Amino acid sequence: MKLHKPNQTELPAVISCWERVIAETTRDMSFQKQNLERMKSDPVRYLRALDGNVDGETLKLDDGTVVPRLPSITRYMWDQANAVGVISFRWQPGSSELPIYVLGHIGYETFPWAQRKGFATMALGQMLDIVRSKPELNFKWVELVTDPDNLNSQKVITKNGGVFIEQFQKPNQADPTCGAIVNRYRITL
Repeated sequence: MKLHKPNQTELPAVISCWERVIAETTRDMSFQKQNLERMKSDPVRYLRALDGNVDGETLKLDDGTVVPRLPSITRYMWDQANAVGVISFRWQPGSSELPIYVLGHIGYETFPWAQRKGFATMALGQMLDIVRSKPELNFKWVELVTDPDNLNSQKVITKNGGVFIEQFQKPNQADPTCGAIVNRYRITL
């Protein structure tokens, strides 16, 4: 498995993966649906945004609030010429702090048909290497958040040096599960 930035030729396969994930899941997928719409409506801009070029783009939160989209580096987990997941590192320019609507610097998702094969662990390690290779960002650590009952994600984080920091309640702006308790981990770079 390697992290990969898809090109325009590969994007239809990525779109197909997201359509399948959204169709098969029961959890909230509003952010993923917004991304899918971006892929379809402006593929060139979507691909450019994978390298942090957000050019004033916004996101609509579940409560209807429109917020600035943070710069990010997004890569797809690629195994044997297929997308098996996605991972993103996002940051607020000039600060290691994040706005209230972003709970962690790194988020990842392994597609359901590719779970429990170690892809997320490998992807997180590779993304940490990418972040370390960007000294201009001046990050000494990154934070990741996971649900307390998501033991697989906790293992991914701890295998990559993550240390449990705290449990906290999701703020209203974070997502529709506001008020839910989540775990925060920190990985020193």
